[in-house]
Amino acid sequence: MASVAVLGGGISGLTTAYYLSKLLPQGAKVVLLEGSNRLGGWLESNRVNPGHHVLNQQFASSSDAEMIDNSKVLFESGPRTLRPVGPGGVMTLELIRELNLADSIIAVPKTHPAARNRYILYEDTINTLPSSLGGMLRNPPPIMRSVLMSGIKEMFVKPSTKEDESIYDFTERRFGTHVAQNLVGAMVHGIYAGDAKELSVRSTLKVLWENERAFGSVVKGMLRGGTKMDRFRERGMMTRAREGAPDWFADMEHMSVIGFKNGVDTLTRALQSWLLQRDNVEIKFSQHVQSIDFIAEDDCKITTSQGTVNAAHIISALPATQLDNILHNKIPHLSHNPHVDVGVVNLAYHPDAVKLEYDGFGFLTPHPSSQRTHAVPGTLGVVFDSNAISGQDQSSPIKVTAMLGGHLWNSTFGAPATEIDPTIVRDRAVEAIQTHLGIVASPTHTMTKIQLQCIPQYRVGHYQRLCEMHQSLTSQLGHSLSVTGSSYWGVSVPDCIKNSRELVEELCVSGAMGSRAKIVSGLGRVTEGNEKERLRDSANISKGHINVLMKS
Repeated sequence: MASVAVLGGGISGLTTAYYLSKLLPQGAKVVLLEGSNRLGGWLESNRVNPGHHVLNQQFASSSDAEMIDNSKVLFESGPRTLRPVGPGGVMTLELIRELNLADSIIAVPKTHPAARNRYILYEDTINTLPSSLGGMLRNPPPIMRSVLMSGIKEMFVKPSTKEDESIYDFTERRFGTHVAQNLVGAMVHGIYAGDAKELSVRSTLKVLWENERAFGSVVKGMLRGGTKMDRFRERGMMTRAREGAPDWFADMEHMSVIGFKNGVDTLTRALQSWLLQRDNVEIKFSQHVQSIDFIAEDDCKITTSQGTVNAAHIISALPATQLDNILHNKIPHLSHNPHVDVGVVNLAYHPDAVKLEYDGFGFLTPHPSSQRTHAVPGTLGVVFDSNAISGQDQSSPIKVTAMLGGHLWNSTFGAPATEIDPTIVRDRAVEAIQTHLGIVASPTHTMTKIQLQCIPQYRVGHYQRLCEMHQSLTSQLGHSLSVTGSSYWGVSVPDCIKNSRELVEELCVSGAMGSRAKIVSGLGRVTEGNEKERLRDSANISKGHINVLMKS
């Protein structure tokens, strides 16, 4: 029976291999090719002893045994929490249950200070964002004093007919410059480490774009409950997932975020362990893919740094720019969106030496065009880890993580990320912590990781480019190649899990590994459109996700 090759062992590649192993016909095989010596991609948790650590190729990642030794301090170099809401959140929760990880979760309720208290640096002070309309009316911080009036005025702004525009242009047009620079610009720093003036509102903050299209106003859409644009198929999958443990899902979906007692890569370690026990899965490490040749339908040749692999079908979970470099068949726009470099600096302090004045999740910095804030150059934001998710460390240290660079990298450090000494990034992080949080004590533990090309930037026009990529993939490569990963439909971990699962189910039901009734590129969602009339009430959905898919 034919094999399927999965390129890339990050969260998208791992979940793709997981669902393939479950759904492929008997006799079919999954070959997972990973370029490094570890799986998990950007999800990486480590426990460290006191001292300064640099996470690079020479650093030995913590073993499974070390990860459960909570006498060491836990640091996250990538995501640290997951949002258990929406289709992606529900599918992530289902995956957690299937891997028997429910007891490993730390759930943060919406009433927790870390869920209620979010901060933005404004006028060189840390402003608490109100968690309710009442809070905004009673005693608004400086950053929020004009926002209520901006929201009222927004309801009378004529909607645009543009197919896309930048996040900045959209929010400035509808809410004014202050909101665009200081609120939305900061939010984009936190999600994408990106520039709100460059990123597509349609592809990144889709609910804003959809509300304007459906209701003529973002605020009117919010007041009416939003567009509820979850796709029919997604709602069927959510209904099916909840059937196994409705009470547990109800509890988890009311949480603000979830994390893991031993770090978020508990999830990827469990996926790796599960895959290694499967007879129909083979994992190959240190296999840098150099080229792909499509010899004939059902005959693909992958050349790696270690040799060649043949497969009937290829699923690329690599960044689109990497895929572009190894394809002889040129697919348009794969390299259009750049990726940013982010310096992640974790710091831990003895609890007797430091008092963190803010009981919340962390703070973000506004768009650099704002004249009301002077952040330490390059600072995107700081997470208060010991507040955001507690219970991971025996010694209860005060932990914070500074994120630096992103779209500000070149203007901050003046050299490519590959050429910067990580200690320079660490020193800048310490400066930011001292300046903005007033912490002058020396940290007992630090870890620095320069995450190279880690977050794709969905520039204006991203959706239209996906349409053209889908057409090119289907016309040129037919049943040979599909794509998944953060380059296309969302950068969060739940997005990646959901998109990989949807892709595999389509392939195994109606695509290359199923009836072959249609070509499955991974981008076929663009053919569904975004019109108001396609919305459906989830109460009408009772069938399981596979049944819904088979009849679609």
